[in-house]
Amino acid sequence: MSVLWPRLPEPVAFEEYEKVRAGSELRTAAHHPEQVYAPVGERVDGSEVGRLAQEVADLAVSHGFPNAVPDASKIAFDRNCAPLIRGLMDITWAEAGTRSIWSFVALVPLPEVTCWRFGVGNVERWVASDLTRHTWSRLWWQAVVFESDPELLGLLTESDLNQLLERRAIGGDPRLVRSIARALVQSDLAGIPRRRVIRDVSQRLLRHLAFVDVRALEDRTLIEWCTYLVGESVASIRRLPPGPE
Repeated sequence: MSVLWPRLPEPVAFEEYEKVRAGSELRTAAHHPEQVYAPVGERVDGSEVGRLAQEVADLAVSHGFPNAVPDASKIAFDRNCAPLIRGLMDITWAEAGTRSIWSFVALVPLPEVTCWRFGVGNVERWVASDLTRHTWSRLWWQAVVFESDPELLGLLTESDLNQLLERRAIGGDPRLVRSIARALVQSDLAGIPRRRVIRDVSQRLLRHLAFVDVRALEDRTLIEWCTYLVGESVASIRRLPPGPE
């Protein structure tokens, strides 16, 4: 059964982040004195918050943190952490869309791992303003979107995911995200950097969504349509002068 996780009000979250940025000792905790909850629902037990802190930290250590690690290890940690954090945080989509929950997660139970992963310089990784960029909310949502096809998630880069998920008209439909991602990894991109193709096909897809209700399309039809759009993008880019990746 879904439960309610603590929320850290935005002014409190910014105050805590400033302490982190100023060099205060990072302390893992299961509770913050100024945390609040949604008014109705069962609240998560503190032991479950502690379990999240322990298991995510253990996973991070297994990938080489807190030592400096290569980008490949960071991405491997993200891919393995996504289903872990999704399983440990049994919350509704509505709760997962609440920014103050993710600010709590970064600043209270997981400040050390947040720092290991992204350092302290980017406030968006700590205080949730954009859920596609916050350290932990982005992983939870990635696990949700790719729950039926976790291997596909492993084939995508962080840049790929940002392009697909940051546009709400696309990222808000898990089936559409999976279909366009599958089309991208299976198509011949003719040597064109995938980032450039994703940028083009995302814009192309957004234009089509003004006239197409993808909910009416069967899975196979949707994948075929996405594959066609990727092909259009590749053909269009090949006709243009070389551009930046």
